[in-house]
Amino acid sequence: MRRSLRLFLLAVMVLAVFFSLSARTGADQNIKAASQTDVNDNRPDYTVENGDSLYPAVSDDGATVDGLKEYNDLEDEIKILINKTGQKLTVYKGDTEIQVYKAHFGEGGMEDKEIQGDRKTPEGTFYITEKSILTPTDEYLGSRWMRLSYPSIEDGDRGLEWGIIDQATRDSIAWAINNKETPPQRTALGGGIGIHGGDIPEFGDNWTWGCIGLTNMDAEELFELVSVGTQVIITR
Repeated sequence: MRRSLRLFLLAVMVLAVFFSLSARTGADQNIKAASQTDVNDNRPDYTVENGDSLYPAVSDDGATVDGLKEYNDLEDEIKILINKTGQKLTVYKGDTEIQVYKAHFGEGGMEDKEIQGDRKTPEGTFYITEKSILTPTDEYLGSRWMRLSYPSIEDGDRGLEWGIIDQATRDSIAWAINNKETPPQRTALGGGIGIHGGDIPEFGDNWTWGCIGLTNMDAEELFELVSVGTQVIITR
């Protein structure tokens, strides 16, 4: 009698475990299916065209900037080409132009930057080393700051050849560039060059101290498109 009771209880326990595992598996599958449905339903279906601004797309379609970047595969191959004479900052994904902004440059003239304090915008190939949201908004830098990797190795070589900097400073610049870090900013070559907002009509044309100036709205949009490491090429 006792043996039969024990066998009966054991059978009940086995069945209980079986049904519990089956219920859990079904729930997990339902959760997984629901999660996949949510992801697909929330995926932005707006395709960014050449010259589109992401902000109107966001406001019109209810998507997010990050979502549009992911959906349109804008994370990779982003680069910036800046032309000083044309006052243009152009954003490319690979070889495809996706946005153009009007830009302002250094009030010291259109020539290449050479030394600290000349208030000229450097030319060459750089990358973004730092991104900052400025709160509160700065009168001259606006609401966004994207530091560039000036001085470059080429600038360091020039500075050494001209006797502006010594070998140790040149080597420090080269080490930083080769390691994708921010090069020394307080040398005779100057520093603190970046892309920022702050542009207002009262400033007129080419009002910066050597940086690339945009409107706050344009700087905020560009800030969302680029990353630390994004290549920036500046030409005259």
